[in-house]
Amino acid sequence: MIEASLRPTTRLQGRVVAYWLCGDLLTAVVLTALAWFVGRPLLREHWSGWNDGYEYLLLGACSGLLLLGLLTPPLAYARWRFDFLGDLLVMRYGILFVEERAVPVRRMQHVDLVRGPLERLFGLATLVVFTAGNEGSAFRVPGLAPGHAQQLRDRILEARGDGRL
Repeated sequence: MIEASLRPTTRLQGRVVAYWLCGDLLTAVVLTALAWFVGRPLLREHWSGWNDGYEYLLLGACSGLLLLGLLTPPLAYARWRFDFLGDLLVMRYGILFVEERAVPVRRMQHVDLVRGPLERLFGLATLVVFTAGNEGSAFRVPGLAPGHAQQLRDRILEARGDGRL
């Protein structure tokens, strides 16, 4: 557990919720469509044990998947915090299982900025940091304004003593 003086307070950009909603709902809709319009007919045709009970079960699973796609982005946003405190990048995130990470700059090996098409549409960027070590050797800080992501990257490079960009 990270001590109180190192608790991160900086929030992600609010529009990350809409970005996550689009991504999660798109995934949920594609999986639901595949299950309902491809999987269900195949099961009905090739499985003699298929009955209306399984139909309702599949409908419930598809509805649950869509509901998760709607609920998780605002909950994840409410938990996500990060800060650059001294020589540490401190993060706190998670919904059911909250993870707290404090990564020293000296362990950071490589820093990238990622902006996929959907992120560009929402005016967001993701800072990706690769660290020395095996477990969790890369982590992401999503939902940043592009300028803020570049400032964080530059600050990490400066703190590492790598003034060249």
